[in-house]
Parts: sequence; C-alpha cells; structure tokens
Amino acid sequence: MPKQRITKEMILDVAFKLAREKGGEHVVLKNIAAEIGCSVQPIYSYYDNMETLKETVFGAAMQFYNRFIYSRVDADGILESMARANVAFAKYETNLFKLLFLQKLNGLNSFDDIYEWMGDKQAATQLAEKLSLTENEIKEIYIMLIVFTHGVATMIATGGANISDEESASVLEKAYRAFVKAQT
Repeated sequence: MPKQRITKEMILDVAFKLAREKGGEHVVLKNIAAEIGCSVQPIYSYYDNMETLKETVFGAAMQFYNRFIYSRVDADGILESMARANVAFAKYETNLFKLLFLQKLNGLNSFDDIYEWMGDKQAATQLAEKLSLTENEIKEIYIMLIVFTHGVATMIATGGANISDEESASVLEKAYRAFVKAQT
C-alpha cells in the first residue's frame, strides 16, 4: 500500500478540527501528527514553526466566523442580527470563539481599533441611512453593541451562564434600542 501524501491543506484541516473540537491549546505538533498518522516532519515541511501554523488556523477560524455570522444576518435588522449571531457563535462554536476573542490580540488598543477590526462598514452605512443618523453616530452604536454583545457571549462561552437563545436575543434587542435612543 502506497504511503499517504501529506498536504498543507490536510495539516490545516486537522489543526482547525482540533481547534474547533478541543480548543486552540490542542493545536500542537504531536496532536496534529497523531491525527494524521505521520511524524512531525511533514508539518515542518509546510510550516516553518508552530506560530505560523497557529496564525493560519486563526485565519481559517476567522473565515469560518465570518461565514457563520453573515449566514445569519437579516437585512431588516443588520446590527441586531449580527449581535444575535455573535452570541450564537459563542454558544455553538465555543472553542473557536475562545480562540478568536478570548486572548490578547496585537494591535487592538482602543475601541476604534476594535471597530476597525470587527465593524462592517457597509452595514454601518446602510443603517445610518435607514435611521437617519450620521456614520459617526452609527459607529458609536456599533461599538457599544460590540462591547455589550461580547460580554453576553463571553458569559456563555466560559460557562458562566446558560442563557437561552430567546433570552439573549431579547436582551440584545433591548440594548440595541437603548443604544440607538442614546444617539437620537
């Protein structure tokens, strides 16, 4: 029987699967090699070091997150549905939520940085037109909603609270309305 050819995609798929199913701390050489059924050498032939592989896994997790969020966006309630989707991601993709959002991220030193990283400028522009607010006012709403949503999502992802989807949707809607009211 011919030896299986180890590909870069195979390594990334296994590393992503480990991150998703067990957590980012399980993305280590021995676990990846054991899952594939090879030595660590093929992994090093594609990735110079573990940091590079972990950055690639982080990028794959971010792509997965974006698909997850945007598959749940409702055009009639863009920010509210994005907030609900973020909480759902924390609840149903807990390990990826922790990987992406419960660690220090270099370059995020202000709420403006967080908005630049997480904000959807097209959604903000559409909402500004819909609510007859300035883009800066929408940015303020967006930042407050990111902070509030992240708090709810973190409580769920860390096991601090077992909040139902209905209850989290209700509290997120109330927060969104309060943030909009504060800008008008």
